[in-house]
Amino acid sequence: MDGLLHVLVRGSNRSIDLREGVRVSAGRAGDCDILIEDQSVSRHHMTLHRRGDEIEVTDLESANGTFVNERPVQTGWARAGDLIRLGTTVLEVREGAAGPRTARLPKMGGDASTIESVISRRIEPSRFDWLSAVPTAGAELVLLQRAQRHLETLHHVSELLAAARDLQGLSDATLRAILEVTAADRTALVLRRADPDGGAEVAAARSRLPGPADFTVSRTLVAEVIDKGISIFAHDAAADERFSAGHSVIGQHVRSVMCVQLRTTDQVLGAIYADSLSGAGRFTDADLELLAAIGNQAGVALHRVRLLSELERLLFDTIRAIAATIDAKDGYTHRHSERVAALSKRIAAELGLAEDEQETVELSALLHDVGKIAVPDSILNKPERLTADEYAEMKKHPLHGARILANIQSAAVKAVVPGVQYHHERWDGSGYPEGLAAEEIPLIARVLGVSDFLDALTSVRAYRDAMPVNVVVDLIKQKAGTHFDPAVADVVARLHDRGELLPEDRDA
Repeated sequence: MDGLLHVLVRGSNRSIDLREGVRVSAGRAGDCDILIEDQSVSRHHMTLHRRGDEIEVTDLESANGTFVNERPVQTGWARAGDLIRLGTTVLEVREGAAGPRTARLPKMGGDASTIESVISRRIEPSRFDWLSAVPTAGAELVLLQRAQRHLETLHHVSELLAAARDLQGLSDATLRAILEVTAADRTALVLRRADPDGGAEVAAARSRLPGPADFTVSRTLVAEVIDKGISIFAHDAAADERFSAGHSVIGQHVRSVMCVQLRTTDQVLGAIYADSLSGAGRFTDADLELLAAIGNQAGVALHRVRLLSELERLLFDTIRAIAATIDAKDGYTHRHSERVAALSKRIAAELGLAEDEQETVELSALLHDVGKIAVPDSILNKPERLTADEYAEMKKHPLHGARILANIQSAAVKAVVPGVQYHHERWDGSGYPEGLAAEEIPLIARVLGVSDFLDALTSVRAYRDAMPVNVVVDLIKQKAGTHFDPAVADVVARLHDRGELLPEDRDA
């Protein structure tokens, strides 16, 4: 083929012949053979070198890269029908002689068109299309470096997501990773709603820009990604008429957008959205594939987090049922474990314990009397005071409880055992079952000891009436340093003074 290959600006009649063996340069500099007045194009951006019926495309370390059919190239090859993009300018390779020849391409925004702004693809997250391409001479190193970057990224994201135990941790890990490995300025996690009307809502957002992280995503793009099962990216959102009325894009000066599914193998849970507000942050086809792979990893992690949450809820409900069963054995301790749990969590929060530690305290309080299952009903429900032998049998219930819970292989349950086993220990060492003293007693048990004492004395028993709360609080203050941890006793006093110790509708 001789003299029958040329490139033109897509959508215009501006073109230039490419002759065998002649190298043509393109960029914004005045000495380029193809002058492109496009600010997203580097001064010396790339060269085109025709060799037979192919064109060698070489990127000159440009700022925004050179792309052949939307695959980034350092050195690549194009044939008739292929598209070459530099910045927002697209050249189309055609057979035949050129029309009116020009080496000066028009400014963008004139009669020239840009690349099709929105590209939709179905991506299989387990493979990358650009990795399956046969590398050309000199491109192996570039391909290897890109593959290494992708693998490192996915390994890093996998480690972050594996450590996530809840939605907040999962969201933080996912969005932080996206900002680290792409040119995105902002990114958001959008979750599909479970209600019959469907739809989706932003669950978390993060930005590298100053100011608030919250921003408006393109709901049109998100809905299309979720409903059609595709991945989308827009090179130049402002240039596409589909966004012309979208305040979420145009009003925020968004230039480039990516949106992929948040999915498991067989379920779409939502979408991951990322955008860039600068021309320098334009996304590539490889970015979209990487983001789709992250979306797949995050979707699997989200499914795991939701399953864990359901299991924890089931565990908590089961524990409540067990606590209710224990309280039912003693007609005088109706809802005792629930009240001790609520009070213990309130004290733990006032002590400054973290949310997960508060939950452990609450769980331990619900189970603190589980050992009473092993105590004979004749002792548990005796209306008179217990004999010395009966009291000795009753004092075994903390150890019974610890042994029962030791059979449950759950980290959440193992964490509550110290509270169950030692909630009857005393600060001065006079308690049971082991006579621990002061800080030898686990903090969780010190909290439960005060809560158990307070609820027991403010509740009706067969051998006495309920005592007023203020009287019991005074007793706790008097016993601080002997029976109770002074710090915990002080917290109880503070909560009482503020009227936050017990709910107003508490049963006696």
